[in-house]
Amino acid sequence: MGSLRIAHRLEGLPPYVPGRRPEAGETRRQARLASNEVPWPPQAAIVDAMKDALEHAHRYPDMQYAELRDAIAAHVGRPSDRIAVANGSTALLRDIVGVLVEAGSEVIFAEPSFPYYRTAAIANSAVPIAVPLLAYAHDLDAMRGAITPRTRVVIICNPNNPTGTAYTNAELKEFLARVPEDVAVILDEAYVEFARDVNGLELMDDHPNVIVVRTLSKAHGLAGLRVGYAIGDSEVMSYVSRLGVPFRIDGVAVAGALAALTPEQVAESRRRVASIVEERAVLTTALRSRGWNVVESAANFVFLPLGESTASVAAECAAGGVLVRPIGGGIRVTVGSPQDTEHLLGALPVLANEPPR
Repeated sequence: MGSLRIAHRLEGLPPYVPGRRPEAGETRRQARLASNEVPWPPQAAIVDAMKDALEHAHRYPDMQYAELRDAIAAHVGRPSDRIAVANGSTALLRDIVGVLVEAGSEVIFAEPSFPYYRTAAIANSAVPIAVPLLAYAHDLDAMRGAITPRTRVVIICNPNNPTGTAYTNAELKEFLARVPEDVAVILDEAYVEFARDVNGLELMDDHPNVIVVRTLSKAHGLAGLRVGYAIGDSEVMSYVSRLGVPFRIDGVAVAGALAALTPEQVAESRRRVASIVEERAVLTTALRSRGWNVVESAANFVFLPLGESTASVAAECAAGGVLVRPIGGGIRVTVGSPQDTEHLLGALPVLANEPPR
């Protein structure tokens, strides 16, 4: 690379590895269960709104995203000045950390969890502190014990990606009561719509240091649009918006998001979520009946701990036309359609799972 030098803090930074996509030229049916996408395309009204927006593609969108933030405010029942938006919740996680840390500050998160938390810390010159999961869930006691005077942010993925475990509000209240008020607790709720008794918004009044991050990619089925939002302290959200790249969400994505947040489309999304939750139960029961160890999930995926068998089982699934995600010592399998479930069950090899713990 010549004489250019990479910043020392980035040395060895692993790239983000997405779920596998079908290879170019693959023509057989693929069950795409590696990226936690919903199995349906956007509703017709959302597509129509995006098509209409294309006629104005020569214009910049409103950089403050006032209409979108107002729509999200109405959707979540919080004032719009407490909301920031970005091209995906991942960008928000990076910028929230950037607003809150100084060089050398600590960011605590669980592992295995969403891999980008480590990147968000390092990109902002903070020190990543990974706390191992306990029984596939966040070890809240250990995370509290990891807090030092240098800690500025704790991130909790709830439900957790990739294991699917979730904490109820009652359980999180006990944890939050033990966290210093000047330490931000980011609740990454990308999969909250698929869970029960999980809603970080209800914790914010008693705990102003809580920031909730959500997305339209999962339950609303807009993964290709990349629209995420955060709810938190108004001053923090103001700085998050300032730190973000100008015009970070394109006008077509804004139009799709606004259409998705209308009452009619939200109702349809909830119906789709309910069907995924039902299929999750069907898939879990079917896998367990075949002897597989499946972690109880509150998300739109299930996790099978496999240890050393992870890569070989994922490869056998791929050979059978089912794309799953090897991660965190197991495979994460998106809950798709009933046809996807049948395809997966047909592709899974002979039992190769670790015994239940």
